[in-house]
Amino acid sequence: MQRCRASPSQLNPHPSLVFPNFSRVFLKCFPFAYLVRMKVKVRHLHRMLSQLSEKTGETIDRSGLRNIATEIGGIGEDYLYKKIFYEIRNLDEEADLSLRDAQLNSVARFLGFPHATALIASYERPADEQLRSLKGDYYLYVRQNSGRGLVFQSPVSIVENDGRFTVRMKGPSLTYEGEPEIRQGCLFVLLTSTEYKSFYHVYKVGTRRSPQVIQGVFSGVSTAFDPIGGRSVLVRVATSDALLENRAFSLDELEHSGEDQKQKLAQYFREYAKNNLSINRVVSFGADDLIEE
Repeated sequence: MQRCRASPSQLNPHPSLVFPNFSRVFLKCFPFAYLVRMKVKVRHLHRMLSQLSEKTGETIDRSGLRNIATEIGGIGEDYLYKKIFYEIRNLDEEADLSLRDAQLNSVARFLGFPHATALIASYERPADEQLRSLKGDYYLYVRQNSGRGLVFQSPVSIVENDGRFTVRMKGPSLTYEGEPEIRQGCLFVLLTSTEYKSFYHVYKVGTRRSPQVIQGVFSGVSTAFDPIGGRSVLVRVATSDALLENRAFSLDELEHSGEDQKQKLAQYFREYAKNNLSINRVVSFGADDLIEE
C-alpha cells in the first residue's frame, strides 16, 4: 500500500489561497505594517535643512549637503541633495514630498529627536508665547566658586529665528549656545560652546511674561575639571547685545556702586555657602573622600 504524502505547500497553504482578500484586509487592519514613506511639508524640509546647516556649519548646496550626509551616517551621500533639496527647490511651501521614513529617522536622531515623527511634530507646534516674551538682552551674574567674592557678569541674548529659540551667552573667550524649553514653570537650557564645554541652567519663570530679573541655578565643570554649581541671576537690559561686556566685580564694588540693582546683587551673592556648590577633593574614589580634611 502506497502512502500519500502531502507537500509543505499543501499542509500550509499561503493565506491568500485560503483567504483571497487577505492582503487587502491585512493592510486595512494594520496600516503601519508596511509604512516606509511619509509625507512632509516643504516648509518643514526647508527648516530641517537650515537646522542641519546651522549644526554642522556646512552650506546648503551639493557639496555641503554631501558633507552633512556623511556626518549623519545611515543615509546615502546624495540623499539630502537629490531626494530633498533638488526636489523641493521649485515647490510651494505647503506642498508635500513623500520620503522614506528610515532615512528621515537618521536625520531626526542627528538633530536630537528620537524619530522623524517627533522632528516634524516640533515644527507643527506653535511657538510658546511665554518663551517669546523672554526674547531680548540680559546680563548673567554668577559668583566665582572661591572665597574671593568675585561676581562675574556675562552678556546673554535670547533670540528667535524661524520659530526656533536660542540662548546665547558670551564669555571672555568662549560663546555658549543652547535651545531653551519651559517646563513646570522653569526655563531649562544646556549651554554648550564649540569646544564642547557646557553648563546647564534652570530658571524660575512661573507663568510670568517678560520678567525683568530671573533667578536660577547652574551646574557644570570647573577649569580644574571638578563638578560645580551655584545660583545665577539674569537681569534684562535695554542695551544692544553688541554693547554688552564681560566684567568681574568684587562684592565691595557692587555694594558701593550707587546703583540700587547692583547693591541688591551684592547682598544676594554675599554668602559663599548660599551661592556655590563643590565636591570634596577626590583622592581614592572611596568613602574616605567624603570626609573633609
